[in-house]
Amino acid sequence: MLENEFDIKMEGDRKELLKSMCNLSQGIKERGIEQGIEQGRREERISTLVTFFKNDGTVAAAKQMLNSSDEDIKIAKERLSMIEE
Repeated sequence: MLENEFDIKMEGDRKELLKSMCNLSQGIKERGIEQGIEQGRREERISTLVTFFKNDGTVAAAKQMLNSSDEDIKIAKERLSMIEE
């Protein structure tokens, strides 16, 4: 495409550099997808905790049964308090 549309010769170092750039962009894209999946999973965990606390679940039970982190519990409690206000 670069040769046909822009008359840029793809030879030697230029060709290797372009391959490297394409691989880098693919890696960045894959990391972004992984981060998005992890964020979605965390949001689901927090949403589950909010529901758990709405149904009178305790922090101790959330830690034991749901293997929840202190940070996720804190966020869920904050969200729950906003809902209940």
